[in-house]
Amino acid sequence: MSRSNCALALMALCLCLALPGNVLAKRYSSRILVGEEVYGYIEPRHEKPPYSAVLDDAHYALVGLGENQDKRFELDLKSAQDVLAFFGPSPRTDFGENDSKLYCYLSSRPGDKTAVVFTVYPDSLSVVDVHADRSAIIQAKKRCRETPMVSTAVRTPGGLRLGMTREQALTMFGAPHKAVGRRHIEYSSMRPGRPGEFVGNSLCTDTWRNVEIYFGEDDRVNGFAILVNGCD
Repeated sequence: MSRSNCALALMALCLCLALPGNVLAKRYSSRILVGEEVYGYIEPRHEKPPYSAVLDDAHYALVGLGENQDKRFELDLKSAQDVLAFFGPSPRTDFGENDSKLYCYLSSRPGDKTAVVFTVYPDSLSVVDVHADRSAIIQAKKRCRETPMVSTAVRTPGGLRLGMTREQALTMFGAPHKAVGRRHIEYSSMRPGRPGEFVGNSLCTDTWRNVEIYFGEDDRVNGFAILVNGCD
C-alpha cells in the first residue's frame, strides 16, 4: 500500500470511528456512527529499536473472544472473508467513494453493550474499532449482528482494553503523539518492514501502525481503534 493509499485507509478509519457514550467534541457525520469528528491525518513517527508499544505485535490481535472468551483473532493480513468466517455473517455497509466496507458485531450477552467494528479497504482488513457502548452506532440492530463472540473481555494480547484507566494507557503507550482535549489520544509510528512481511506487495518498505484511544467522563477507556496492514 502506497503512502497515498495509507492516507485513504486512514480516512476510512476516521469515517468509521465513534466515541461511545456522550460525545462532547463536534464531529463529522459518518452516516453510520453517531457524533464523530474526523481529527485528521498525523505523520507517523519513524522509530528505531527498541520499538514502542505502538509497534508491538502484541497490540495487533484480539483476544477474549468467543463464548468462553478464550479465542484469538490475528489482525494482520486478514480479509473480509476471514472476519466473516471467524465472527459469523454480518450486514455489510459500503462506502462507495473509497471502496471501504464495514462489518459490525454486538455482544449478545445480557447487559453487555460492547460493539466491535471491522473496516476492510479495499480487500484487506484495515481497521478494528472496539466500543464500550453500541448506542454509538446508528441503527445498530439493523447494521450489526449480535453474537456471544464479542464482549467486554475483548482486548489486545498486550493489554489494551475497555475500562483501563488513563494512567494505565499512558504507562503502556507513553506520551500521546496527538491529543484532542481529554477524550481522545492517538499514536502513529512506522518501522522498517521485516523480510517476507509484504508478501505480494513488493512496493512496501515500512510498516505503519496507528492506535487511537478514547476516554469517558470517568477517565477510563471506552473505545479504541487500531489501524492494521498499513505500509509505505
